[in-house]
Amino acid sequence: MGEITLGSLFDGIGGFSYAASFYGIRTLWASEVMADCISVTKRHFPEMRHVGDITKIHGGRLPPVDIITFGSPCQGLSIAGQRLGLADGRSGLFSEAVRVIYEMKEATDGRYPRFALWENVPGALSSAGGRDFKAVLAALTKGEVPMPRSGKWANAGMVRRDGADLAWCVYDAQYFGTAQRRRRVFLVTDFGGRGAGEILFVPKSLRGYFEAGGTPRQGLSAFAGGDTAEAGGDGGSPSGEGMTDEGVYCIAGNTIGRQPQNGGHGIGCQPGLSYTLTTADRHVVSAPAIAMRMRSGCSGGGKGPLLQIEKSGTLATGNDQYLFEPEREAAMAMNGQACGTLPAAAQRYVARRLTPLECERLQGFPDYWTRYRHDGREIGDTRRYEMLGNSIAVPCAAYIMQGMRQILAGDED
Repeated sequence: MGEITLGSLFDGIGGFSYAASFYGIRTLWASEVMADCISVTKRHFPEMRHVGDITKIHGGRLPPVDIITFGSPCQGLSIAGQRLGLADGRSGLFSEAVRVIYEMKEATDGRYPRFALWENVPGALSSAGGRDFKAVLAALTKGEVPMPRSGKWANAGMVRRDGADLAWCVYDAQYFGTAQRRRRVFLVTDFGGRGAGEILFVPKSLRGYFEAGGTPRQGLSAFAGGDTAEAGGDGGSPSGEGMTDEGVYCIAGNTIGRQPQNGGHGIGCQPGLSYTLTTADRHVVSAPAIAMRMRSGCSGGGKGPLLQIEKSGTLATGNDQYLFEPEREAAMAMNGQACGTLPAAAQRYVARRLTPLECERLQGFPDYWTRYRHDGREIGDTRRYEMLGNSIAVPCAAYIMQGMRQILAGDED
């Protein structure tokens, strides 16, 4: 099979490029304006070309690529923002990405790109009463797309037009091996076939990701084997929308994903390191960090004092809370020992926020991915938090990249 190539718009710290690299997909170019983000990706992808501000590039003059990714700014679409939608200047940059995609298609007689992948917050489905998402679908398929009869977009669906097969789905990162709840809309457009739904909806293993990461555990599937309840949905049958005359198909359910099996580790974890991305192990830490554990209701609940002292849990389950004492933690830090990973605040206990390293692991990046610029200088924690918060959960993107690679490989057979 020939080389599969990718171009990344709104590249950030290279999340899509990193996910694609597990399957031999090479990123040729990236568009980004934040200097620290560019410096991070220069360090990890020194051969990748940086093409600058998206508003100043022309898709027809860029090297053609098989896949274009774009996690366009979401501030106008997030329920945490002012909900200005695509009218927000930042979220409105979505139209610039579509322009670049179709400029490339025109310059290559429709051959490139084969796929476009968009990622955004779930609020994109409801922004402006659903009209913004309607505009997104219409822009990518170059046709009018009707609103659902319910007035609300389902969390998964499809649109089929001549020359564009589109599917979207809300993925939750916790079902792909990461220790966080992070729901995002992933939208795939197939400009050369009918593969969008296959990429997003058809169950497949993430085995290739594990092999690329060098971990011994393999075979974790991101989907349930047929039980729609396990898959995170509220039913396996299509919603009342069905396939309309306009080629729109909405699917009932919340998110696609699968609860990890007992004994499974998060994607990207490595033996000997702190399992921040652990899904089943409850009390695993990288050093003998001591933390107090108390059951919910102990404080004021008549169940007595702290029950026991043990290793701090990286990912707590059930109703347990993990706490730590400032004096004890300070002493441990002085001795080079690790502190509690996910503490909670109660009484004389205080909470600490996640470290940038923990945030990198929660997003599926290697340790210290954002710590250094390409010239070796360190990046401040505040900027690292910002860059990681604006990035993607790598395992979700890896799952999609694997599907794209399988289709592109099949087309050449």
